[in-house]
Amino acid sequence: MIRNSTIPGSVMTDRGQHTHLRADFDSNDVNHDGRLTLNEFIRFVENSNEEMTTEECQTAFDEIDTDGDGLIDFAHLLAWWNDRA
Repeated sequence: MIRNSTIPGSVMTDRGQHTHLRADFDSNDVNHDGRLTLNEFIRFVENSNEEMTTEECQTAFDEIDTDGDGLIDFAHLLAWWNDRA
């Protein structure tokens, strides 16, 4: 089960969460191309304190990567993040 990485007892607004996720996305986008590879996504998940196995990361990545090009952009990541909450 994936859990939200907000701080217990805190309330994060949608805008605040968006800003936080964007910063995390950008810091894990190693080559700064605006997209995450699978390895960058795994690093993103680990840095977000999510409890996901490598296999779960692969499955999630495949769900997010709707065009199958091996890359995910922030808009698709954000949509996935919001859908699972």
